[in-house]
Order: sequence, then C-alpha cells, then structure tokens
Amino acid sequence: MGDFWRARLSVAIGHVNNIAVGRHALDCARDHLVRSPFRRSTPLFYGWVIVAVMAVIGGWTLSMGVANFGFFFGPMREDLDFDLSIFGWASTARTLGAAGAGIIIGRLLDSHGPRVLLAVLGGGGALLLAAVSQVTAEWHLVVLYLGIGMLGLQGGGQVFTAPIVSKWFVRLRPRAMSMTYLGLPVVLIFTFPLTQYLIDSIGWRTAWAVLGLVGFAIIVPSSFLLLRRQPEDMGLRPDGGAPFEEGASTGKGVQVAEEEYSWTRAEALRSFTFWRLTLAFGLHMMGQQSVSLYRFLHYSDQGVDASIVSFAASAEGVMSIISALSFAYVVSKLGLNGTAAIGFGFMALSHSLTVIADDPATVTAALMLFGLAVTYLVMAQNLFFPAYFGRRHIGAIRGLSLSVSLTFGAISGPLTGLIAEATDSFAVVWWPAVGILVFSGLLIVTTKRPTRRAEASGSATA
Repeated sequence: MGDFWRARLSVAIGHVNNIAVGRHALDCARDHLVRSPFRRSTPLFYGWVIVAVMAVIGGWTLSMGVANFGFFFGPMREDLDFDLSIFGWASTARTLGAAGAGIIIGRLLDSHGPRVLLAVLGGGGALLLAAVSQVTAEWHLVVLYLGIGMLGLQGGGQVFTAPIVSKWFVRLRPRAMSMTYLGLPVVLIFTFPLTQYLIDSIGWRTAWAVLGLVGFAIIVPSSFLLLRRQPEDMGLRPDGGAPFEEGASTGKGVQVAEEEYSWTRAEALRSFTFWRLTLAFGLHMMGQQSVSLYRFLHYSDQGVDASIVSFAASAEGVMSIISALSFAYVVSKLGLNGTAAIGFGFMALSHSLTVIADDPATVTAALMLFGLAVTYLVMAQNLFFPAYFGRRHIGAIRGLSLSVSLTFGAISGPLTGLIAEATDSFAVVWWPAVGILVFSGLLIVTTKRPTRRAEASGSATA
C-alpha cells in the first residue's frame, strides 16, 4: 500500500508541476507580447483589455437576478405563494452581504488583484444563483441571495468593477469608465427579453439555472486568464504611458510616479468629503432601489402586458448606451458634479412617471429616463472616489464607502414591500423616494474636492 500511495502522490505532483509550467508559459507569452517591439508599436494598451473584460462581466452580473429580478416575482409568487415583501428581504440580504464583503474585497483587490479573487468569488456566486432554481421556501431565497452578496456580486459587480478599472487609468479614466459601463446596457438589451422568454418557455426555475450557469462560464475563465492587478505589474504605466525598460524593477512594492495623489484609507476617512459623498450616494441608493426593485411588478399590476414591459426595458438599455457614450464628453464640459446633477434629475423624473404609469407609452418613457439616469449616476459615483482620492488604495476606500451606501439601499427594499402590502399602493413610498433623490442630488452638486492637511497648511502659510 505504501508503494501505491507513493506512486499516486508522484502522479499528483506531476500534474501540479504541469499546471505550474503551463501557467508560467502563459505569463511569459503575455509578458513577451507586452514588451516586444510589435507590442510597443501598436496603440492597444492592456488596460483596454481590462475594460472589455469588466464590461462583459459587469453586464452579465447585472443580469444575474439584479436588474431582471422583478421578472421572477409574479411566477414565483404564483407557484410558491411567497409574500411580496420576501423579495425585498432577499434583495436586502444580497445588498447587506455585499456591504459587508466590500470592505474585505476592496483591500484584497489592492493587495492581490482580481485575477483569482473574482474567478473564485464570481464563480461561486454564479453557482449560488443557479441554486435559486431549487427554492421551495421563502428563507431559501433569502439565504441564497445573502450568499451571493457576500461573494461581492451586487449591481453589475460594483465591488469589483470600478476599483479594477480605476487602477489602470488616470487621465483617460472617464473614457475608460464609459466604455466599461457600456457593457451593462448592451448586455441588458438582450437579457431583459431573454429572461422573460426563458420564464415563459422553460419556466422560472430553469431560467434561474440558465442565468447562473452562463454567468459561471463567463466570469471564471475571463477573470483568470485576462485580468491583472495594475499596469505596473506588467511593466506598463497608467493610460498606456511608455513601458518600463527591460530589466527594470516592476515588482508590486515599487512606487511609480502618478499624475494624482493617492490618499490612504485612513486619510480618506478623516475627510469630510468622503462622508459627504458616501451619504449622497447612500441616499441615492435608498431612493432608487425602492422603485427599481418593484417597478416591473407595478407595471404589470397596472395592466401593462409583461412582454411589452420586457421590450420597453430593452429601450432602457438603449438609453443607457447613449449615456455611456456621451458620459466622457459631458464630464469634460460640466465636470463630475454637473454630470451627476443631470443623472439625479433624470432619475427623479423617471420615478415620478413610474408612480403614475398605467399605459405602455408612460412605462416606456419612465424606463428610458431610468436608463439615461442610472448610467450617469453609476459612472459618476465610481469616478468621484478615484478622482478625489487617487487610485493606489481605491479598492479599500471605495469598498468601505460602497458598504455604507449599500446599507442605505438595503433598508428600502423590504420597507417598500411591507408598506405596499399594507396600503395596496407603492405611491405612499415612491413619492418620498423622489424627494430623497432630489436632496441627494443637491448634496452631491455642492460637494467639493477634498484638500489634504499638508496642502491646507501650505496655503495658509503662503
């Protein structure tokens, strides 16, 4: 038996060595392409590969029971006799799970990068989503959604997407963020009607399984094979600046000159601007999620056919594409504050139309305005923090802020469901939500770039 197990161990070690050799060869081939004369002569910066990967992953993550969650409410309530509020509690569990995980994941992204982290956590979350197909009790849905959130899959992969992209760009960050979030509406244009088609043709249970398994097939290989932590790890500079020379030290500990000062998380926490931004976007999430979670059910309750709603939701995706394509230009003209103001205005108007929507035209108008608004707000939110606090510690800074903001948003889901059940109306909650959006818009518009103590002291001395 001893010889048998020694032989098995020898075979296992051989397999491990083969895997290591293959991975080393892959890394060497990648590095050769980065540093070869051909690579230097081409305009493609590897940061745009990062952008493309995160656009696809973020778009499909948003389609994994986030933006399209409302399509499942009707059939699941009919088959399982679930209370309406349980969907709010499930959404809250997912949001709170992501809020807690964001603090840890952000720091891990800074230190280790997304390659293995997103492959493992994203793949696990996709499998948990597929497991929703097997729920038979209300608590099953809540627990599974909590697990998905704890693995960081919430709203287009917010915990991962912005910090990963922000590390690769400084000067071109608005353009990079625009291209990244272009993937979200492009994917949603197809997945909104696809979700309704799957539910109608193969049932809601199989639809959950399909969404989860496709997510696994997208996230795991693309993360492991293509994602990298930051340009310095590949001998590059942010925005596609001149690569390091052959033989130059580009280890993870090397500090590379940047065009911006990078605050530490401790410094950011002592800044009033950090908490002002966090409060503004936290209130925004509270007001937005109150409406976005239940709007599809509300439209159906008002007599609008579900298939019409699904195609109108595709129009929302088209408008989001327009927002993504125009975002960098609008930021260059109006700045981040002005761009965010436009987003808040469109969102408040969209929610107002949603309250009164009872025909296809009004539903379509509300969804199109939502598409314009949500893309501007998501991208502006994800640009404020690296623009104000730098990129080196953006995972830890953004992760903490997002955790607080998500907690705000988590409150609105079950609260809206409970009040709607008690009053038989969403308007009682949604009109105050419009007011919250207006207030948070005013708050963000008046938020200025933070000043470091050293700069403030220098100014005072001068």
